[in-house]
Amino acid sequence: MKSDSERDPRAKSGAKSVVRISSAEFVAGASSTNQLPPPHEIEIAFAGRSNVGKSSLLNMLAARNGLARTSRTPGCTRQINFFDVRVAGGPNLVFVDLPGYGYAKVSKTESRDWKILLEGYLHDRTTLKGVVVLVDARRGLEQEEFDLIKFLSVRSELAVVIAATKLDKLPRSMHKPRIKKLMHDAGVAVIGTSADTGMGREELWARLLQPLSI
Repeated sequence: MKSDSERDPRAKSGAKSVVRISSAEFVAGASSTNQLPPPHEIEIAFAGRSNVGKSSLLNMLAARNGLARTSRTPGCTRQINFFDVRVAGGPNLVFVDLPGYGYAKVSKTESRDWKILLEGYLHDRTTLKGVVVLVDARRGLEQEEFDLIKFLSVRSELAVVIAATKLDKLPRSMHKPRIKKLMHDAGVAVIGTSADTGMGREELWARLLQPLSI
């Protein structure tokens, strides 16, 4: 049986977890549109550069260290991955891990196929209700993030939030100014996070659950 520290990254710091997860498991992977699983629960997608820490953030939110695969090699996720996540005393959700962008070693054909798959999913998926755009707090927004946020704005019903990852890698004095700048540049809510310390877990959960009325 896994210890609390193995299951919940926040346990290492002694922080109390408000949102508890009763179960979380991988259910499907899709590398083409016809492989997408039938929609059945509210979906929250996670998008960002291939080295921004998506898998680590997913594992932190789900309090399961091994739910999404992490790797030292950027671009490890080559498909859309779906995870059923059950919140104790709350809703059943599907976390959707989107392929990382900005990875130079994939072929042009593969990059084009990803674009078709991702844009189709983000534009047409009826159960998609929220998108978390991950941005490395040390780098800030780049053109890909601006383009993605603009693309998502076409669907006004989507709740879009930026997770500023690896915020703990910056001096504490820079945290608030960096978040403020990201909010100004992006025009959407920004939550500072760290998968290593559990920073921002409850704030991000609150932002995801409340606007979605779930």
